[in-house]
Amino acid sequence: MIRLEPLTGRHDRNGFDCGVEVLNLWLKQTALQHQGKGVSRTFVAVPADEAAVQSWAQSGYAVEANGILGFYALSSAFVLIDDLPPKQARHYPRQIPVTRLGRLAIQADMQGQRLGQLLLADAVNRARAAAQAVGSAGLFVDAKNETAARFYQRYGFTSSTDQPLKLFLSLW
Repeated sequence: MIRLEPLTGRHDRNGFDCGVEVLNLWLKQTALQHQGKGVSRTFVAVPADEAAVQSWAQSGYAVEANGILGFYALSSAFVLIDDLPPKQARHYPRQIPVTRLGRLAIQADMQGQRLGQLLLADAVNRARAAAQAVGSAGLFVDAKNETAARFYQRYGFTSSTDQPLKLFLSLW
């Protein structure tokens, strides 16, 4: 009932509201610009087809055919080993290439439906595929708060000792 695809101009970015204004504004104002300049790639969860839209409508959700249910963004980055958990840092040189998960958000009325888990799994799969082609030690994320950090930890991310909101998932 959900399709994951790259963000395009046909997606309704203005109708998205995850409850965090900075994430809403980034999707509305910055995501396509960054994508066009090669800074990051944004992937969106959208209804798979009109039947999915109708199904959600019957369940009380206001979902549009071109509406965004959730999104995440990936980019290439370098991090210093000081930003990694000590157990993993000892395996790498001082500076390492990573894939950065820069944003992950779910439409407010869709939260709690495991859509975040689906988006994260897709991000990890895309990061692994990219790492096969260009090299990346892992997926790195700066969590917005402790609740977000716990979400990532449930899926294998490890926090930095000194900076618990910086999390790393080794791809190897």
